[in-house]
Amino acid sequence: MARVSSVICLTLLVTLSIVYETQGTFSLPHYLKNFPKQGKDFEAFADKGMSDFLGDLEGKCPKTAEFKDFFAKLKDYMASFNSGTKDIQVEMSEKSEKLFRAMSAFDTSKGGTSEDSWRLVDGLLSMGKGMIEMKKSGSQEITFEQRKELIGSMVKWSRGIGLFVKTASGQSIDLSSFGIDYDNTVESPIKRAMLETQGTFSLPLYMKNLPKTAQDFEPFAYKGMSHFMDSLESKCPATTEFKDFFVKLEDYMACFKSASSESKQNQVNMSGKSQKLFRAMSLLDGTKGGTSVDSWRMVDGLLSMGKVLVEMKKHGSKEITFEQRKELFGSMVKWARSIGLFAKMASEKKGKSIDLSPFGIDYDNRAGNGKGSIKNGPVQINSSEL
Repeated sequence: MARVSSVICLTLLVTLSIVYETQGTFSLPHYLKNFPKQGKDFEAFADKGMSDFLGDLEGKCPKTAEFKDFFAKLKDYMASFNSGTKDIQVEMSEKSEKLFRAMSAFDTSKGGTSEDSWRLVDGLLSMGKGMIEMKKSGSQEITFEQRKELIGSMVKWSRGIGLFVKTASGQSIDLSSFGIDYDNTVESPIKRAMLETQGTFSLPLYMKNLPKTAQDFEPFAYKGMSHFMDSLESKCPATTEFKDFFVKLEDYMACFKSASSESKQNQVNMSGKSQKLFRAMSLLDGTKGGTSVDSWRMVDGLLSMGKVLVEMKKHGSKEITFEQRKELFGSMVKWARSIGLFAKMASEKKGKSIDLSPFGIDYDNRAGNGKGSIKNGPVQINSSEL
């Protein structure tokens, strides 16, 4: 009987192990998609997210007494924010001291004075502040600004812990699967998380508000380009190479905004920025000097977009004609689609697939008549709507 019980237990453990492996690592951006609407629901939402994150992170760390003690003290400290006791300040003070000693056990923390240590403490305090404030709001709906601040706190909290653990472990821990390993600032993960909760930018929907006068096109175009790039970036692997690519891309497109875009100085400026963008592209497309079809298609799209931006400036307050609207629409589609296909190709080389259909730009390459329309669910824009 004992042997049968042992076999059953072993089978159960193996099964649970397989289930865990198939579920993968906790992803903060994915978890934030279910962000609660009311303040009273945030505590339970945050607690579950923090518990899942810490459980997965601890599983990646060395199985030592120091790490076990660190995670135990960390969980105990975070639980203080949910405490209903009157002496919460005393309780938190005691638990923070225990956590500090657990952190100091790692040589890399330098007695808790390292940059990673301070980043971790800052994240804990930010997260705790958000949880306490939401308790007070009760059944009130969480505003956009509160949502932004809370998401920022969750990113700062998880990232501070992740980077501390990564340094303390002395071994390679991949934080990218958590959606938090993105440069040394927290702005980018916050932006990614916000975009994950708000959905994907749709070009067909955006183009329905194409302005009537030429002078209004530039701000309209730059706002659309910015939203598209932010949304597309949020779907790409969170690596330094991708961040650099989007930074250089936005920097290059900003050249066309210059009042003297055709001046010699601006031409020199554009040349320098195009070289930086070209190098960033080369790191992603895996070819020498960015010679892939996707790279050249993207260059063509950028130049096409730049050309219409410059031309529209010359028309001032004149009304945009039907033919001009058609050209502007085509240029924005060409621009967005070329960048989307390049990012999709580069992402696939990193093992991540990107679905471009929500953007409304992923239509058939083989539409030879040049009259193809862009679709996004029930929305369809064609020449009759221009």
